[in-house]
Amino acid sequence: MKKKPLTALESATLSTIVDTQHEHDGWLDLTRISSRTARHLVDVRQAVARLSRYGLIHVDATSPDDERWIKFSLPAGATEQ
Repeated sequence: MKKKPLTALESATLSTIVDTQHEHDGWLDLTRISSRTARHLVDVRQAVARLSRYGLIHVDATSPDDERWIKFSLPAGATEQ
């Protein structure tokens, strides 16, 4: 099965994640992405979920569930380009 290209929101979300990975000890502020992309928070959360399913980020499922923040990590070597 051929992988679908990232949507504009998924691409912007991944870019923000990579740019801010060193901030907040691995916690991602979803409202920051929402503000940058002018998209609703629920849309951003869905984009993050898709990026996780694609294996582009890892979401810590054991972290506390929060509407605004998600604990994440990037796969090894993801920023070495």
